[in-house]
Amino acid sequence: MAALSSEPSAFGSSDSSSGTSNTSYSNTVSVTDMKPQNSQKIATINETVVNNKTALSNVSEEYEGMRSVMESYATKIAKQDEKMRQLEEENKKLREYVEESRQIQTENQDKIKVVVGELGTLIDSINKDYVPKDKFDQLANEVRGNKSSASKTTTAPEPAKKETPSKTISAKELSTKDSATLIKEADDYFDKKSYTEAQALYTELLNRNYKPAKVNFTLGEIAYNQKSYAKAIEHYKSSISLFDKAAYTPTLLYHTGTSFQKLGKTKDAQGFYKALKENYPDSPEAKKIK
Repeated sequence: MAALSSEPSAFGSSDSSSGTSNTSYSNTVSVTDMKPQNSQKIATINETVVNNKTALSNVSEEYEGMRSVMESYATKIAKQDEKMRQLEEENKKLREYVEESRQIQTENQDKIKVVVGELGTLIDSINKDYVPKDKFDQLANEVRGNKSSASKTTTAPEPAKKETPSKTISAKELSTKDSATLIKEADDYFDKKSYTEAQALYTELLNRNYKPAKVNFTLGEIAYNQKSYAKAIEHYKSSISLFDKAAYTPTLLYHTGTSFQKLGKTKDAQGFYKALKENYPDSPEAKKIK
């Protein structure tokens, strides 16, 4: 009994004065009870870590996607910037071209004014210094055989006479064509030296009062080539009275002088030759005069 009483009991001592066995039992139960709770917490933490890793991975993927999109936009913006730069350079070149063209146009206008001014004085120069207009009219009347009107001074160009078109082209055919078409066809006939057909068309144009200065000059050329010098002078006179700044003026002056010379009026012809040489010294016609 004594031995048994002194052997420690697995269920603790019944001695109320000793609390050692009671405390050991109590602690053993507490540790056992806490193990499942810690495992649960660890599992929860592990799950949270896994979830956070997944979320972080998703965020990383989204970030990579956004970065790719931003890089794409950055590339597009860079291309747009390059296009804008090129457009600015083209606009700069265009502005420079426009400015250069404006300056050239201004310079050309100034030159044209000078040339027009010089040409504008040509007819006055001819009238004053070489063959006065009343003298021109007198000579034209004389070669027509109308000396009675030689003393009359004409202050304005005489109206063109109505002439009958050639029978080679009917009047009905001429009436169906507009003036622009007629003058093109007339020029073609003239270039081919088909003077009869050309004269018919030019005569119709003269009757319409279409470009009378040029038409009179060309009719004068036809008459000149046909050796009808008196008629040529008439057309030349009408042409230069209407417009004295044409490109064909040197030819007109030369052929007028030649026509007078062919009619035996050498002194009067010299007036036109002199006007030609002094006003158009570099022209081919002026170089023909000896």
